[in-house]
Amino acid sequence: MANTRPRVELIPIFEDNYVFCLIDQDNQEVLVVDPGEASKTSQFLKDSGLKLKGVLLTHHHNDHIGGVRDLVSEHPAPIYAPKKNQTQIGAADTWVYEGQKIPLGPFEFEVIELPGHTLGHVAYWEPKLKWLFSGDVLFGLGCGRLFEGTYEQGYESLQRLKKLPSETLVYCTHEYTESNLIFCNMLSNLDNSPITGDSEELEMYANQLQSRREMDLPSVPLKLSVEMRVNPFLLAKSVSQFTYLRDLRNKQ
Repeated sequence: MANTRPRVELIPIFEDNYVFCLIDQDNQEVLVVDPGEASKTSQFLKDSGLKLKGVLLTHHHNDHIGGVRDLVSEHPAPIYAPKKNQTQIGAADTWVYEGQKIPLGPFEFEVIELPGHTLGHVAYWEPKLKWLFSGDVLFGLGCGRLFEGTYEQGYESLQRLKKLPSETLVYCTHEYTESNLIFCNMLSNLDNSPITGDSEELEMYANQLQSRREMDLPSVPLKLSVEMRVNPFLLAKSVSQFTYLRDLRNKQ
């Protein structure tokens, strides 16, 4: 029997968060990314009969880690978290760092350190499947606020993501795309705006987004190839342009 291709199940929590369940059907196992709360994910594991293989955490904010203790108390498994967040994430038992490779069943993740949103933020990149679990660094038509890092760090982290293969699917943890589209439309009407995406492509993006959301489907995963043509934060050509955009977005 041929191997079943792994897939990702999105579990919505809170108002706009997602928990990602990476399903290895052949081994009846699942990896969980950023469980901000435990109940829905725990119920998914019970209903599906899958065993928890591990938990991957991108950063220390509570809406990403708040459910991890309860989840592993019911479904014991190792917890992977950024080494730079050792003081903030007490539940973790395996610390990850830049360039580390993490083999877990059919997956082998590469850890990418992406400071900006927080100083210890990491993303998990699966090169065979072209999956990126980016936490709060990159969103549909947007990027994460800079709570701890500098503008330079935020800009450089996005430059690193732009070097990934264009066919990369980005699993970001928030459903912010609709509100970011409003910002993009506002931006395109500013006379002094330094960055606007391709207008036709943005209109097509907006139409597809509307169709998906009307059917209550997520905008995630994002296609990196598309984001690089319409996301103003990826289109920024310098730290100063990125700073202008981030400051403007913060006021919206």
